[in-house]
Formats: sequence, C-alpha cells, structure tokens
Amino acid sequence: MTQITIFKDYKTVKRPVKVVQANALTQSRYDFNLVEKRAIYFIIKEVRKNYIESNDGMRTLFDNLVVTLPTKELQKHNLELKQVYKALFELRRKTIYLETDEMVLGVGYINYFKHKKYDNFIEVEVSKAILPYLVELAQQYTEYDFMIAMTLQTKYTQRFYEYCQQYRNLGYFKIAVEELRTKLMLGDKYPRYAHLKTKILDVAQKELQMLFDKGECDVYFTYTGEPRGARTPNVLRFSVVSKVTAVEAANAPTLLDYRYKIRECLDRWLRTKDRPKNRLWVEDVMAAMDKDPDKIPKLYKRFDKLMRTEPNKNHAAIARFIIEEDFLTETMEKK
Repeated sequence: MTQITIFKDYKTVKRPVKVVQANALTQSRYDFNLVEKRAIYFIIKEVRKNYIESNDGMRTLFDNLVVTLPTKELQKHNLELKQVYKALFELRRKTIYLETDEMVLGVGYINYFKHKKYDNFIEVEVSKAILPYLVELAQQYTEYDFMIAMTLQTKYTQRFYEYCQQYRNLGYFKIAVEELRTKLMLGDKYPRYAHLKTKILDVAQKELQMLFDKGECDVYFTYTGEPRGARTPNVLRFSVVSKVTAVEAANAPTLLDYRYKIRECLDRWLRTKDRPKNRLWVEDVMAAMDKDPDKIPKLYKRFDKLMRTEPNKNHAAIARFIIEEDFLTETMEKK
C-alpha cells in the first residue's frame, strides 16, 4: 500500500496549483456535495503529483492509495467537523459511473476514512480501480486551478467550473437538457426547466462571474437555450469566457480559428453547398470535434500539411480517410 501525506505541502503552496483529470471523469455521471468534491480535489492533486509529475516510473503499477486531507480546508465556510465526517461517509458509499468507448466502470473514490481526533488531518484510502483515470492515462484531460476549485461554494459551481476549463480553448460547448440532468444525477429534482435554471444554472453562472470580475477566477460562462425563445429549451449552449494574456491573444490561434479553417476546407473539398449528404457528414464531424476539442489543432495541422505538400491531390478523399481512420473512427461509427 502506498501512502501520501499532503498537509505539509499544501500549507507552503505559493503559486497556482493545477489539477488535471481525464475528460472521462469531468463528463461522468455523479452527485457529490461540496465537501466531497473538496476531498476529491485534494486526492486528484496528490495522485497527479506522485504518479505523473514524478519520474519514478510508477505510472501503471497501482495499489489502493492512502492520502491525508487537512481538516481546516475541508471545513471552509464555517462547516462543522461532523459535517465533514458525514460527507466522507457519503463519499465512501457513493458510486461514480464512468463510461468510455471501451468500457463501463462503477467505482467509489474511497474505501474508508479515519480521523484521530487530535490530528489536523483525515486519512482516506483511494480505490485502485479509479487511479488510472486520476493519473490521466488518457491523453485528453481537463486542467483547473486547485485554489479556485477549493473556494467555490456550491457543488454545481464546482461542476460547471470543470466544464468551463475543459472547453475554455474552444470557447463554447452544447449539451442537451436531459443529458445535463443525467450527468448531474438530478433524478426527480428540479423537474421543470425554470427550476433547473434558477437553482443550478444561474447560481453557478453568477458565482463564477462574480469571482471572475474580482480577479479571483480565470473562467466563467453565459448560456442560452435552443431553440431560442423557447420557454423549455431542448439544448443549452454555453459560452466560456476566459482570461488570456495580450501576447497569447495576439499570437496564438484559438480553437475556434482552427475549427473555422477545418470547416472551410471540408466545405470546399466536399462541395457541401451542392451535396446535402456531404453537408450532413461534415456537420457530424464538427459535432464530434466539439465533444473532443483537443483533436482540433491536430486535424488542422494535417489539413495544412496536405495543402502545402500535395496541392494536386484529391483532398476530399484524403480528408475523409484522415478523419475516419486517424481521428474520429469510434465517434463516427456511433452516428
């Protein structure tokens, strides 16, 4: 069994600490409360530190992992210790449902928690089944600021902060209302859209924007329903606002730039204006890309190289091959 103590390290942190997790976890279905998610943030941070950022070569050898969590950080905003105990008890009982293209996994984050009452930390054991996802064995990941995540005051703000970080480079994301309910595991809670809006969406939006305006958060979101003007929309479109430096803004193309150029190439090469079937295929490609935005720059670079090195080739056929074989095989097969 491996043991990690994080309390001493956390007290000396002076620069932003980035926490990274697999996108499969960011998009998975779960319902954790505020304290449970704070515990999870600590766990992810330390697993990353010890399995990814270290060079000990132990990235694929997993056993149950013991982590110690500082009680004062779990008790932020005047929570009593018994509330922390209750949250960790519930965290031990809860199952996170995680689904990828290859598998389905139902697993809990921790196997037990233990607190010696004179100690200022709580010991928890992390399940080895979830460790591969916490050490970001997948290439796609979400990165967010640990300090910001720990200050958020509702579990739904925590969740939308993670979504914003996943899609900050793309600048937006869409999700069906029912799919969002499923991801948040709302069940019969907030059955009307008006309740979902006022109790979850608006609360998370206002908290993140308030922190952003105060310079204490790096992202926030706005949202609209589709179809526009509908009292009960079927789909929600979230626009992600993030802080970038002047140099980054001036010199670095954004994911939206790459996306626009990819779409421009596909429309031209596949003559989508005159060929409805090709247009629908391209729409499917772009929708799949939006769900996995990390692939957008890679695909653009392939297209750019294709135009530079093989200007006289059949770009339409090659583009289809690149997309279906190298980028979106599994996603497109589901369509």
